[in-house]
Amino acid sequence: MKIFLAYFLLLTIGYVSYAQEIKGKVIDVSGMPLPGANVVVKGKNISTSTDFDGVFSLKADLADNIEFSMIGFETVSLKAQPNMVVTLNESNQLLKEVVVVGYGTKKAGSITGSVAQIKAVDIVKTPSQSAVQAIQGKAAGVNIVTNDEPGSNPSIRIRGLGTVLGGRDPLYLIDGVEATGLNGLNPNEIATIDILKDASSLAIYGQKAANGAVIVTTKKGKKGKIKVQYDSYYGQKFIQKKVEMADSYRFAYYNNVAAGSSSYYSFEQPYNTDWLDEITDTGEVISNYVSFSGGNENASYYFGATNYKEKGILIGTEYERNNINSRNEFKIFDDKVKISQNFNLAIANNTPKPVNAFTNAYKQSPIVPVFFPNGRWGVPLRNPATGLIDINGNDRFNNVANPVAQLTYFNERNKNIVMSGSVAAEIALLKELKYTSNFGATYVLNKGFNFSPNADIYLSQNATQSLQDYEDSFGDNPIKYNTLQQYKSDDYMWNWDNYLTYKKVFDKHDITVIAGMSRSTKNNGEYLSGTRFNVPESSNYWYLDLSSFNADTAPGSVVANSHSTPIVSIAYFGRAEYEYNNKYLISASIRREGISSFQDVKKWGYFPAVSAGWVISNEAFLEKIKFINYLKFRAGYGEVGNANSLNALNIPVFAAGYNYAFGDDQSIFPGSNQPYQVDPNLTWETMKEFDFGLDFKVLNNKLSGSIDVYDRTSSDVILPVTLPPVLSPGEVTVNTGEVSNKGIELSLRWDAEINDNLKYWVSGNFSHNKNELTKVNNAYFSRLIGGGLGNGEYTKQVLVGQPLGSFYVYDVLGINGDGAFIYSDERVVAGSYLPTYTYGLSLGGSYKNFDFSVDTYGVGGNKVYNGKKAQRFGGENIEYSYLDSFWTPSTPNATNPKPYNEIPRPSTYFLEDGSFLRINNITIGYTIPNFYNKIERVRIYITAVNPFVFTKYTGYSPEVVGGDNANPLGGAGIELDAYPTNKTFLFGLNMSL
Repeated sequence: MKIFLAYFLLLTIGYVSYAQEIKGKVIDVSGMPLPGANVVVKGKNISTSTDFDGVFSLKADLADNIEFSMIGFETVSLKAQPNMVVTLNESNQLLKEVVVVGYGTKKAGSITGSVAQIKAVDIVKTPSQSAVQAIQGKAAGVNIVTNDEPGSNPSIRIRGLGTVLGGRDPLYLIDGVEATGLNGLNPNEIATIDILKDASSLAIYGQKAANGAVIVTTKKGKKGKIKVQYDSYYGQKFIQKKVEMADSYRFAYYNNVAAGSSSYYSFEQPYNTDWLDEITDTGEVISNYVSFSGGNENASYYFGATNYKEKGILIGTEYERNNINSRNEFKIFDDKVKISQNFNLAIANNTPKPVNAFTNAYKQSPIVPVFFPNGRWGVPLRNPATGLIDINGNDRFNNVANPVAQLTYFNERNKNIVMSGSVAAEIALLKELKYTSNFGATYVLNKGFNFSPNADIYLSQNATQSLQDYEDSFGDNPIKYNTLQQYKSDDYMWNWDNYLTYKKVFDKHDITVIAGMSRSTKNNGEYLSGTRFNVPESSNYWYLDLSSFNADTAPGSVVANSHSTPIVSIAYFGRAEYEYNNKYLISASIRREGISSFQDVKKWGYFPAVSAGWVISNEAFLEKIKFINYLKFRAGYGEVGNANSLNALNIPVFAAGYNYAFGDDQSIFPGSNQPYQVDPNLTWETMKEFDFGLDFKVLNNKLSGSIDVYDRTSSDVILPVTLPPVLSPGEVTVNTGEVSNKGIELSLRWDAEINDNLKYWVSGNFSHNKNELTKVNNAYFSRLIGGGLGNGEYTKQVLVGQPLGSFYVYDVLGINGDGAFIYSDERVVAGSYLPTYTYGLSLGGSYKNFDFSVDTYGVGGNKVYNGKKAQRFGGENIEYSYLDSFWTPSTPNATNPKPYNEIPRPSTYFLEDGSFLRINNITIGYTIPNFYNKIERVRIYITAVNPFVFTKYTGYSPEVVGGDNANPLGGAGIELDAYPTNKTFLFGLNMSL
């Protein structure tokens, strides 16, 4: 009996021991969790991998050896025990990062595509209202054009431009929620930004990611006591680069020569106005951010709040944004179910002013005063008898508005509310199988008003007129003293992703399979506006129902209401990944997607991808080459669609206002007409790309980097064609073009530690891209022009064999004997606003408690059209330097032509080199040691943002977004009605408890 009991006891102990669940966490030497680490019970077919928080759980005997491994870290083998905390030492710092990819995460060392990651420390280094603006120059192949107008959006282009009429923006994902940009998110809230660049990485997102993907992971709470973070800064803003304009004497001299008279303008003018000084002031920026975070084994929390205020350099411009963020995570049922919640609220109030005030300040004559002595606004009136500026003069010598009056009478305010959030559940169905469901939604509400004091504007432009004159100008019609427009719009978008993830690690094999579906709806918005006249002048009473204007008015002229057609996408996707012995990597994915933008036969498409990697440094033949610490070759191919912003091109429309005659007496009846035909075969543009890359780390891990070579082709590019009128009165959009983007990217970083007190690093990146419209397969494609200057002239045209957005202007061949330009007979291609290369260089270091960093950014191979200089009608001011070299009979070889007062041809004369190198950021910080025992860290710093720029461009800024989301046929690369780049000097504080 005793023998039986002993035998039974041994069996029981063995059973209990084997059945015990071993839990633990894998971290690096700094305490950061390591997701995706392999956990294997040696000698048994039991394995798992750590989750996003580095946590693992498996069944094991307490006597078992458990092996922990991860690419980039030294393998560790430990005896199983409860609540294990395993620290892996880095064998390669470059590879410890976890990168967010489509519907999951991957170890950086397992990536087979081209992905760039920017971390929080680099994002907040350059204080800005947008995180996109803050990462300029920090990733190869990513061209970001910033805009310093308060509340504005920068543009981002990843590996060139592949479309003309389609969407140009990348896919934005914030914690799995699809977004239209990052302006509603405070940069302090971001933990990492992963930029997916090549098609093999993007294909799993289908038609949404032809322009790349920007995936944002926000900060979350971590296990431990409550942590409080407070960041604050205050700064002042100035115009980075001014353009010196002619004073009153030089203005008079120039225009006298243009008029062929020595006394048309007197040289003794009573005023000498510097219009740029009159409309600008020192800007200010202030930001305060606080967050609370913490957690335990089963839950974590994060709450953050931010207030950001900015006063622009243009007088009257103001912007304020308040952010509230909440992120929570809960683990239940023995960690088998993880539920997470994310919510972001952004409320922005904006007081804009017209940016063409800068153009008017550039053009308005310095002899015009802001006010005449009698208090009336200054206008360009010349007294022919004296040649002086004179309120009683009868010669209006230009049509430029008084920019100060323009700012004074422009009254617009708008409020933007963005609410976004997600709810996600991750369920462990089996040890190797989990199910993830993530629902995310974004609701955007815009509302605002615009008040125009019509009578005051009239009087500001007509200095000798009275209010009675204004009233008399209406004749028998009701007088409109002012106009008030109230408007409101909203938009709702959502995405719901459901997928299964199977991950199995055994022996030297690592298999991951993902399969799921996605449904999204966007463009679901409504717009409503109402206009009334003659409301009270006090802003407290600017409401439509207080209007005293009761004359009969056509409803269509005062009320507008529309609803956009929602775009629905349904997709099924899958991806399989395999790793063998941490050496050989392969990944394949496919996505089948349908979208409502197109007609039935063209709604669906397939987007495949395949990529592979070879970790050469793990091969035995490289073991003796000690200076190579890590070397990986990767290659990939993928196909991605572009169906963004193309909804209206595929919907038949009808235009009213057409009359038709019917019957024997040919009676006239009102009717409608279809202004253009719709191609039933219209479908998405498709981007196909080959990418080859090399990742390395050498010299004892001090020098790391990557090289990428890519060849991407965008086919079925949508372009307008002009058919015979009998077939279509207007242009028809069809899939007919092909755009090529070929390039190379290089990223390098050097890290060194001289001693325990002194460390430094240097990093840089360079990218070259060749953009070209390679062919158009439709004989009816003719002339697609753009780049208008507002004076009846255009500067751009889409041409086969040339980059998109190429400048197409007349070539200036010289100056003739009369002092006028000699132009080419035909327009010529004179370059593009798209840079052929971009680069960034950063360096920094720390000495004891001091830290220092510098970031730079540069572009080259691009052109900028000086549109404000080219938009002449006559009688405007000119730049100070113009008179240093202009044509006269005695100076026939001068740089500039004879003074003139007519609209100039668009020509190479106004086209300038757009290359520049700018110091984006200089920061010096000091961490105060032992500040207070309950305060973990206090750091103070000073920062200069954009303090210096080196460029040959003579205008305000060579960096011009151009409005309309950097439309290649719009104002991109044309400095006209553009907000100048600012330089900012600020002081900041970082504190954590």
